[in-house]
Amino acid sequence: MGKASGPREVRSEGPALAASRERNKSRNETRTLQSAPLTAEQAGFPLAAQGARLRREVEGQQPETVALLTSLPPERLDATRWLRLNRDAWGIETGLHARLDVSRRDDQCRLHAANAVWVHGIFERLANSLFLEWRSYQLKPQHKTTTDFAAYMSADHGRRVILAVTARHPTFRPPS
Repeated sequence: MGKASGPREVRSEGPALAASRERNKSRNETRTLQSAPLTAEQAGFPLAAQGARLRREVEGQQPETVALLTSLPPERLDATRWLRLNRDAWGIETGLHARLDVSRRDDQCRLHAANAVWVHGIFERLANSLFLEWRSYQLKPQHKTTTDFAAYMSADHGRRVILAVTARHPTFRPPS
C-alpha cells in the first residue's frame, strides 16, 4: 500500500463498527471494520479476546475481506481505533520493509545460517538508520533514496564510510 494522498474520513457507528474513506494512489478506498468479543477457544488462538472482519474496497479492484484477532478486549480497543491502527500499520510496510525488500534486495538474500542472517539483518537495519539520518540533512529529503546514500558514501573510494566509522562523533550534517 502506498501513502494516502487525501484526507481520511473515519466514521464510527458504535463501538463495534467503523468505516473510513480516503483517496489512496489516485483511487478511492473504503475500509469497514466490524468487531466482536470472543474467547480464545472460539478463535482457536491463545489470548484472543476480540475478532474483527475488515473489508477493503479499492476502486478498480475486487473487494478484499480479512479476519483480525487481538488480545485486547472491546473496552480497550473499539472498532474506530482498531481501524485507525490497522491502516497506520501499513507505514511499516511502506517504510522499513520496503527499504529492506526493494532497495536492499533483502528477499533475494541467499544466507542460510541463522547467525549469518541475524548479523546481516543487524547491519541492514543499521545502514537504514544511517540513511534516515543522512537524508534528514538533505535538501528535498523526500526525493533521496538508499541508492543516493550508497553513492554518497562510496564516493571518493569510500572515504566517507571510513570517516563515519572512525570519527569520534560521526555526523552526516553538511559542513557549514
